[in-house]
Amino acid sequence: MGIFLRCWLIGGVALFLSQLSLAAGTGAGTTISNTATATFTDGGGNPQTVNSNTTNLTVDELLDVTLVSNDAGSVSVSVSENDAVLSFTVTNTGNGEESYELGLNSSVTGDDFDPQNAEIHLDTNGNSLYDPGVDTLYVPGSTSPPLLPADGAVTVFVVSDMPTSLSNGDIGLVELTVESVTAQATPGADSPGTVFAGQGDGGGNAVVGASGAAASGQNGYQSLQAEIAFNKSQSVADPFGGSAAVQGSVITYTLSFEANGTGDISNLVLSDDIPDNTTYIPGSITLNGADKTDTPGDDEAAFDAGSSPNHIEVDLGTVTAPATHTVTFQVQIN
Repeated sequence: MGIFLRCWLIGGVALFLSQLSLAAGTGAGTTISNTATATFTDGGGNPQTVNSNTTNLTVDELLDVTLVSNDAGSVSVSVSENDAVLSFTVTNTGNGEESYELGLNSSVTGDDFDPQNAEIHLDTNGNSLYDPGVDTLYVPGSTSPPLLPADGAVTVFVVSDMPTSLSNGDIGLVELTVESVTAQATPGADSPGTVFAGQGDGGGNAVVGASGAAASGQNGYQSLQAEIAFNKSQSVADPFGGSAAVQGSVITYTLSFEANGTGDISNLVLSDDIPDNTTYIPGSITLNGADKTDTPGDDEAAFDAGSSPNHIEVDLGTVTAPATHTVTFQVQIN
């Protein structure tokens, strides 16, 4: 009697295919069913089919997560700046719905300063931009941890204030951490392969994945400040073609302003009083070699004859370092 046995077995190749399916996103709680079939011809020459019992296997939940910074390097800040924002993305790379607890350390060793009043905010409206008063303030241990579906992600903002004293180039780091709530409930249970029986999404087990069910990421703020150099020089031309300081001689004053390094300075105004015993020569102001008027509002320069003492001023507004500006004007010795 010839018997042909056709069996689809869970094991060997089938297990390998199951792992490939999991890597492609087989959801936690998915049931994998399998029934074997035996076909044969009985002693009376009749073909027969016999099915085995059905085996069922529930796919476990894999606890995996990633955390990455969304900023291209350190975020530029200035002294005493408030609500400076860092952006991160937390992604559930496991195969089931999972909640994640967040943590924040703003006193990272090895940097130049500690960001102050650091807070975590969740991107409530999903626009990937920090919206004060809209995005949810997250308080570890108090706020409900974000619940993410498999392959789901959430943008997380770290919002901090800067100290009142910083040097150019100083860096202040923060570290954001994220951990599966399931794994966090058992301190130290972060080794890949650790099993939490019956705690997986869909009723199966939860298994710690390669990430250890946790992730961390650092980024920081960099103080970018312009370093200022401001100098004044003078030259004299007398009526005789020389450089003697006599009555009628013309003094040319040169103001040189340099902003080195990086960063912006704002509301920059260069001013200079007309010295006693001299008279301002009308129309003598120049900025970077270009003639300017004396009338306020016509351009950057003005001569104020109504104040005491009389003075010239040049309004440069916002200057982005590195930059150099040169102002000249003339007076005549009375």
